[in-house]
Amino acid sequence: MKKSLIALTLAALPVAAMADVTLYGQVKAGVDISRVKEKTTVNGVTTKDTTKTATEIADYGSRIGFKGHEHLSNNLNAIWQVEQNTSVAGTDKGWGTRESFIGLEGGFGKIRAGKLNTPLKDSSDSIDPWEASDANADVLSLGKLERVEDRKVSARYDSPVFSGFSASVQYQPRDNANPDDKFTHDVKSRDSYGLGLNYENAGFFGRYAGSFAKHSVLDKDYLNSFNRNTTLAADTYKDHQVHRLVAGYDANNVLVSVAGQYEGFKADVTDAKKNERTEVAATAGYRMGNVMPRVSYAHGFKAKENGVKQGNSRYNQVIVGADYDFSKRTSALISAGWLREGKGDNKYEKTAGTVGLRHKF
Repeated sequence: MKKSLIALTLAALPVAAMADVTLYGQVKAGVDISRVKEKTTVNGVTTKDTTKTATEIADYGSRIGFKGHEHLSNNLNAIWQVEQNTSVAGTDKGWGTRESFIGLEGGFGKIRAGKLNTPLKDSSDSIDPWEASDANADVLSLGKLERVEDRKVSARYDSPVFSGFSASVQYQPRDNANPDDKFTHDVKSRDSYGLGLNYENAGFFGRYAGSFAKHSVLDKDYLNSFNRNTTLAADTYKDHQVHRLVAGYDANNVLVSVAGQYEGFKADVTDAKKNERTEVAATAGYRMGNVMPRVSYAHGFKAKENGVKQGNSRYNQVIVGADYDFSKRTSALISAGWLREGKGDNKYEKTAGTVGLRHKF
């Protein structure tokens, strides 16, 4: 009897120790098909190219995480989270590859340090409900609009909600933005700031999210997303800023959301003129029983590079699709997307579709 009690007590110890830890995640993947048509003109010679149709098993961003809290005193908790990508294709590795942090939470709000979503990244949940693989995020989700989003090793404060209003501020130190320079400071500082303002009431919501960095390194992939026909080279740019407004309604089986975004930056030289772009997007959906059909549209106005409007930079994008909920945790997904950027003899067009499954735990 004593041995049984001892064994039972020992077995219960790990459970007690883990009582405040939550295991959660999502497994989501499907079959993607995609094709690209491109028309380019160089030195008066026009070339047309249409790819074969690609068909592939694609992961939509599967992840697993652990989070927990410990009550420290009256209205004060320690909070933590470790989350990582876990592609069903087996291509992901490492811990803390997604939002991971430690911090304190109480009546004052919460303050965290770690690899944190920026306010810009958090704001896209209201405008982009789509699931997509990395390869087709530009056409099956609002990937061009979301190029400005990331996670940063930073400190962030989120306020409590007051009558529907809340705010967040974020700061990334220069030595986290550029750790190779942390002992010399030979390179200009790349520290950055983020700000979020939110309002929610009876299903209606409004959000502002912004970021500013005195200096940012923008690579070729980023600049191609800024403008497919860009004249800009990968480099360090100054005064990089993004401002986004999102507003809409999400309640009673109805989702309607609109967004507007401005991005601007300059070459890191004297008297440089702005590179800038303005974009808009809208999403609408209506739940009918277990089915949630949706449609999204995005438009990018002509970009400016070095103060000059670029004629082949306007883009249009449409996504249509639906989710079917088998249960609260498992859904079937289907969507199709179309993206066209540029016009005339410098035009890029991509179409894609996907059918998949998502399970949350």
